[in-house]
Amino acid sequence: MYKLLILLCFSTLLQAQQVVRKDSIERDTELKEFRIVANPGQKDDNAILSTEIMTIKTLGKAACCNLSESFETNASVSVSYADAVTGSKQIQMLGLSGNYVQTNVENIPSIRGLKSTYGLNYLPGTWIKSIDLAKGTISVVNGYESMTGAINVELAKPDTSEVYYLNTYTNSQGRFEVNQQGAHRFNSRLSTGVFTHYSQQAARLDGNGDGFLDLPLFNLMNVLNRWKYATDRWMIQWGANYLNEDRLGGQKSFTSEADRSQIYGFGSKTERLETFAKIARLFPNKPYQGLALIVSTANHANDSYFSTKNYTGREQSVYGNLIFQSIIGNTNHTWKTGASFLLDSYQESYIDSAYARTEIVPGVYGEYTWTIPTKLTVVLGQRVDFHNQLGTQWVPRLHVKWDVAPDWIVRLSAGKGWRRVNPLAENMGYLINNRALKLVGNLNPLEVSWNYGITLTKNMNIGSRKANLVIDAFQTDFTHQWMVDMESASSVRFYSSPGASYSTSLQAEFNYSPFKRFEFKAAYRFQDVQADYLTESGALNRLSKPFLNRDRVLVNLAYATPYEIWKYDLTWQWNGTRRIPDATVGHLHTASSSEVQAPAFSTVNAQVTRQFKKWELYLGVENLFNFTQANPIMSAKDPFAMGFDASMVWGPIVGTMVYTGIRFKIN
Repeated sequence: MYKLLILLCFSTLLQAQQVVRKDSIERDTELKEFRIVANPGQKDDNAILSTEIMTIKTLGKAACCNLSESFETNASVSVSYADAVTGSKQIQMLGLSGNYVQTNVENIPSIRGLKSTYGLNYLPGTWIKSIDLAKGTISVVNGYESMTGAINVELAKPDTSEVYYLNTYTNSQGRFEVNQQGAHRFNSRLSTGVFTHYSQQAARLDGNGDGFLDLPLFNLMNVLNRWKYATDRWMIQWGANYLNEDRLGGQKSFTSEADRSQIYGFGSKTERLETFAKIARLFPNKPYQGLALIVSTANHANDSYFSTKNYTGREQSVYGNLIFQSIIGNTNHTWKTGASFLLDSYQESYIDSAYARTEIVPGVYGEYTWTIPTKLTVVLGQRVDFHNQLGTQWVPRLHVKWDVAPDWIVRLSAGKGWRRVNPLAENMGYLINNRALKLVGNLNPLEVSWNYGITLTKNMNIGSRKANLVIDAFQTDFTHQWMVDMESASSVRFYSSPGASYSTSLQAEFNYSPFKRFEFKAAYRFQDVQADYLTESGALNRLSKPFLNRDRVLVNLAYATPYEIWKYDLTWQWNGTRRIPDATVGHLHTASSSEVQAPAFSTVNAQVTRQFKKWELYLGVENLFNFTQANPIMSAKDPFAMGFDASMVWGPIVGTMVYTGIRFKIN
């Protein structure tokens, strides 16, 4: 049925192409200006770090309804559901979870703390102007939490955005959303923008017939108002963002909180308010010099229940970063210095236990950059942070970029990262089961790692067409890590790492445009992630991290007709096998085989876009061949029994999905 619908949709679009050919010719004659468009997945050859820039064009290759769906065509980042009930998503980079990736919005720490549970779902894709994706540790100017990489999201600016932008989206699984953006320039200095988002999952889906909703129902509203004031000496940006979301999941017959003692249900209500200000003092006569202050606040409230288990979370945060930069003699020697401040106040409760803490983290840093133009760049950074609970933490980082030849670039990086664990918010998916939560030993909430990386970039011509090959290798070694141990079928154990824990990641990516307006990307990634787990007897048992595929292949094909009137995109992903933790009380394992490998699988996504003068229509499909995990919920028929577990997710939960939408712009 789905495949027939997909074929009919694509056939209709191809027929429409013939019908609108006359309109296309007329439109071609009206276009007089030149268009400069960045290549998708563009590698930044000038960046010191191994950086990929995901432009609007890249993001337009898929529905990209929110940040979690922005990485469908990216080889470095994997996105998956954290469990089969809540709908929360998590990313992985260099073989480790998104908790070790510093995610910023315009250089302001964003997805962290209590927001880490559903934060990837909260940022609408249409608000995003570009995404900078860096592997390894980043500059000390941006903080200490980048342990495997960093994602910085740039939003649309009020002085350059469209006067009005409308995006609508709907899919075959009952999801609908609408995004509106408006911008106004009062004069050459002052401008404002208003961004609104509303989305809803209304259909109760149970494609595998296990009695549970495949996707939670939700209503999400998100509003952002931002301002910008710019002169030749000052640049000031400020704004506020309000978010409200209501989620409901569990058994298909579950409708309200009052039923949760007889019918398994999940509910979550979130309200969040953020404010920010960015002030920069410019020096027109000294363009190499600058002074900037970044300030943000956040107030986050969440009330959830998992069957009869209640959770409440409150967080108040204040962040500030003061940065000054200048040169020593000439621009071959530049330096930055500054001070940062972070205050996080948490109040959480789960079942009958309450947890509260206040973290205060002032810090200072300095960074020196030595440049031999077109040859070599070396960046040495140091920062010291003073955590009121974890003590003084020192973070050294080194980055080297060597232009070996005009078409060969070598990048090296090494550095330390650390973070404070948020046990409940970061492991909410494990509350969707009936295992006991056990704390083992004296837990240390501090996590510390060292990351080392090398990246080789080869730019080349194949015939008369450009291509590039990027090969990188990264090693992450933990000296302190918080272990989440699911190797016991009756419990989830938390303890400080008793031994070694490491991640090795290798990736090769090839980009090529064999002919005009056709782009080809192919990538292979290998990951070896292992840790020493603590057995019940106290011995150490080294295992590969669960739910993590060792091998992954991605191929993306994109073609556009002249002036991008028609755009076609196809993405194929192959995910290798992965280890599943012990679950002998359930149906997934047998008592004689506690080591089980999930099978390899492939997914195919495709999209066709038709562009008109001021608007465009897009039609797409995800998971074309309808591959799903057969039993994402263990003991689904008896959710109040000990064997019930919805956190053993390794593959797609929902099958083929067809979507469509429009984008309308007034420049």
